[in-house]
Amino acid sequence: MKEIPKYLLIADKIKHEIKTGEYNPNDQLPKEFDLAKAYNVSRITIRNALSELERQDLIYRVQGAGTFVKDTEISSAVNSDRLELINLKKYKLKVTDFEVGQVDEKVTKALELQPYDIVYTIRRAALDKQDVVAFQKICIPAKVIQGMNMEMLESSIYPLISQKIGLKPKKAVRDISLVHANSNLVKKNKVQDKVEDNEPLLKWLQKSYLENGKPFEWNETYYRISKFSIKEAIIL
Repeated sequence: MKEIPKYLLIADKIKHEIKTGEYNPNDQLPKEFDLAKAYNVSRITIRNALSELERQDLIYRVQGAGTFVKDTEISSAVNSDRLELINLKKYKLKVTDFEVGQVDEKVTKALELQPYDIVYTIRRAALDKQDVVAFQKICIPAKVIQGMNMEMLESSIYPLISQKIGLKPKKAVRDISLVHANSNLVKKNKVQDKVEDNEPLLKWLQKSYLENGKPFEWNETYYRISKFSIKEAIIL
């Protein structure tokens, strides 16, 4: 019988740990060096194992940051807090701008709207005391939520959608990348006095869907890498 390659055995072991909850969505996996030491194999074997997990859509990599457990689809049975990209128990939200009107072609197409459809564009900053940890731009079609007020803008929108309006979020698709701040980005989000030009940011792009399959949210959240940390698991 042909021997199973070591990298596949390691990939299966990590996959089992992901499925059983030892690693949660968006947890960072140990570094290649630590995994190689834990499994007593070469880093090339670990890279092959991680490539296999990436092929199975179980992990994602952020250049310069590490490898993370993927969480691309979120079931409606899961608490709507999992849709929130900012930890509202830890950080306070501050609305920096609120507009009602048409949006650019990219967002219009993503939300499956007509060019004349009205959209709420909410820009908020997450504060740790007075320090900006993250900032975000959220676009929601006005036909999904009518009559938004400041109280709604300063808290999570997801309980509002599910509990008060009766619509059920079904899933979200996320794309995470490493970007750098520029004058246009920080000026539009009203954080130009808090975020430095060319500062590295972890960008989370989230498109959320209702139970009927219709998209209801376009969310761009930017975390300042220097201001937050990610939980990391170490195998001993």
